[in-house]
Amino acid sequence: MLHLTHIMILGLILSVTPALAWEQHMLPTAHVDSSTPHYGGNKAPLVLSPRHIRVAVPDAQGIKLWDSNNDGIRWTSSTITGNPQFTQVYLLSAHTVLSWGAHTDPTLFTRIDAMAPWSPLPHTWPLPRHHVMHINRGNDANVRVLATAPQTGKLVEGALYLVQGSSSGWQQPVLISSPQALVGDAAWLQHASGLQSIVWSERNGNSWHIRVRNSSDGVTWSAPYTVVQHIAAPYFQESAVHIAVDTLNTQEIALAFTGWSMQPYSQLWSKAFDAVSGVTTQALSLLPDAGDMVLQPSLVSLGNNTWAVAWQQKIGLDSEIYMAQHHADGQWSHAVNVSMDPMHMDRDPHIAQGSSQTLNIAFTRRIQADIQEVYMLAEGDVRDASLDSDGDGMPDSQEQGFDLDHDGIDDAQSARIATWLGQDGRYALMVMDNGELRGVQVPDVASVHVQEPATHTLQSHLFAFRIHALQAGETTRIHVLTPHNIAADSTWLKLNPNAQWSDSEAGTVMLNEHATGLIISLTDGGAGDEDGIQDGVIVDPAALATPRQLLEPSTTNTDAPIAASTSAGCLTAHQAGWHIMLMLGISLMLALRPRKHR
Repeated sequence: MLHLTHIMILGLILSVTPALAWEQHMLPTAHVDSSTPHYGGNKAPLVLSPRHIRVAVPDAQGIKLWDSNNDGIRWTSSTITGNPQFTQVYLLSAHTVLSWGAHTDPTLFTRIDAMAPWSPLPHTWPLPRHHVMHINRGNDANVRVLATAPQTGKLVEGALYLVQGSSSGWQQPVLISSPQALVGDAAWLQHASGLQSIVWSERNGNSWHIRVRNSSDGVTWSAPYTVVQHIAAPYFQESAVHIAVDTLNTQEIALAFTGWSMQPYSQLWSKAFDAVSGVTTQALSLLPDAGDMVLQPSLVSLGNNTWAVAWQQKIGLDSEIYMAQHHADGQWSHAVNVSMDPMHMDRDPHIAQGSSQTLNIAFTRRIQADIQEVYMLAEGDVRDASLDSDGDGMPDSQEQGFDLDHDGIDDAQSARIATWLGQDGRYALMVMDNGELRGVQVPDVASVHVQEPATHTLQSHLFAFRIHALQAGETTRIHVLTPHNIAADSTWLKLNPNAQWSDSEAGTVMLNEHATGLIISLTDGGAGDEDGIQDGVIVDPAALATPRQLLEPSTTNTDAPIAASTSAGCLTAHQAGWHIMLMLGISLMLALRPRKHR
C-alpha cells in the first residue's frame, strides 16, 4: 500500500516542476467499458497530425471516427461500425482502421474517401485464441498485428505471433517468441532504411527481459537477442513489463519500459540502441522525477537522440497522465502533468507529434464507478518542455532574463508575451488583455516566398501566431514591439490562406507612444481572426507594412504600450514631427506669398 508520506512527497516533486501550456479537449462521445485492466498493446486512440486531429473511438453504438481540423475545438464524426461487440479500435490512416472485441476477431474497415461509408473486409482472422498487443502499418501499406495466444486465460501469458494483412486477406501467423514464453508487451516498427524490428518483453522465472528480432523482408527474421535483461518483478502474472518504442535514425530504436529495480512499484526507464547490433547509443536511465506506479508508456521520436514519453501515473487512488522529453545531450526534462484532474482516473495515453512544435496526447478518462469513459486530447505547442516553459512557441533561450511587459514574470515563463532577438535588435509580441500566445513564428518575409503587395512595403518579419484561452467572440489587443522607430502610417497587413494581402484591420491599429510598434485589436471570429469562427481561438498571420505612396500626413491614433503611461493631450514623436512640419510649411507659404503694392 502506498504510504501517505510517499504520496505527499511525490505530489510535491511533481507540483514544483515548470508548467506547460497544455490544453485539453473532450471528444463529444462516451462509452461503457468493462473494469478489466489493460495490459500491453495499443488501447488508446491514435492521433494523426498536423493538418487534422483524428481519433477512432468506441462508444455504446460501436466505433466512430472523430475528425477535427481546428485544434480539437470543432469535431465531425463518421460511423465505422454500429456493432457494439467491437470495443477496441486502432486508427491506421484516415481511411483504414482495425477493430476487435473480447469475443470479436480483428477486422479491417476501409473507405474510399472522407465522404464514403465504411465497409468491413470479409477476411478470416487466422489466430483462434489471441490477445492483441500492437498494431502498425509499414511503408507497403500492409497491416502488422502482434498478438499472443494465451494458454490459461492470463492476459500476459502466451507466445508472441506476427500476423500480416492487407485488402487481400490475412497471412498465416509467424511465431516470434519461444513457445514457452510469457509475453508482457510488444511493438513492431519500420526504420527509414526499410529494416523491420519487433521488440517485446518476455518473462523467464521471476525476471523479465526485453528482446529484439529484425527482418529485411518481413518474412525471414533474425535470431532474437536481449537488449535489457534481468528486470526484477513481483511474482504474479499481471505484473508485465510495458514497453514503448520508436525509430530514431536509420536503424536506432528509442525504448521506454516499466521496471521495478527492487522497488515495490513499477518505475519508468529509457534508453536507445542500434537495432542490428543491440549496442547502446544512449545510456539506460531512470526518469528522474517520474515517480513510481507507472503504467502504459507511449513514445514518439522527435529527432536525433530526442524523444518524448507519456505514461499513466498512479498517485494514491488517482491516475493521471504525465510526459517528459529526452534531449540529445542525454538529459531529461521534468515530468509534466497533462491531465491535471485529481477527481478522475486517466489512463492509456498515446503520444504523437503534430507540427514541429506540437505534441498531442490522447487518453481515456474514467468518470463513473469504473464504467463510463470519455476520450480526451491534450495538446501542447512545444516539442521540448525544457526549452519552451510557457508553451508560446518561442524557446526559453530567446526569452529568458527579459521582462519586457514589466509584469514581474520572466518572459520565458509567461505565455502572454513572446520575445526574440532579430538581426536588428529585440522584438516582442504581447497580449494586453485576455488570452495567451501559442505557436509564435516570425520568419523573414523573404524566406516564405510570398508576393509583395502592390500597395504596401513590408517590414522584415512575418508574424504568425494564435491566441488561445478566450471566450467565444471575445476581443483582445496585442502589442507588436520593434527595436527601432517605425513610420507613423505603419499598418498591420493581413495575409490570408490564399497568400493575398489585405489592410482589413486598418481601423483597429494604433501606433504606440514611442513609435516603436503597433497595438492591434483582434476579435475572435471577426476582425483579425483568420478562421472567421467564434471558437475562443484567434489565428493571425500578418506583417508590419507602410503604404508605398504617402498622400497625406497620417492620422493614426496612438496608445500607450504595456506598463507605460500617457497623457490624453500628448503627441508622439512622429505626430509632433508632422505637426511642426505642417506649421513650418504654412509659415513658408505665407512668407513667399507675393505682396500687393500700394
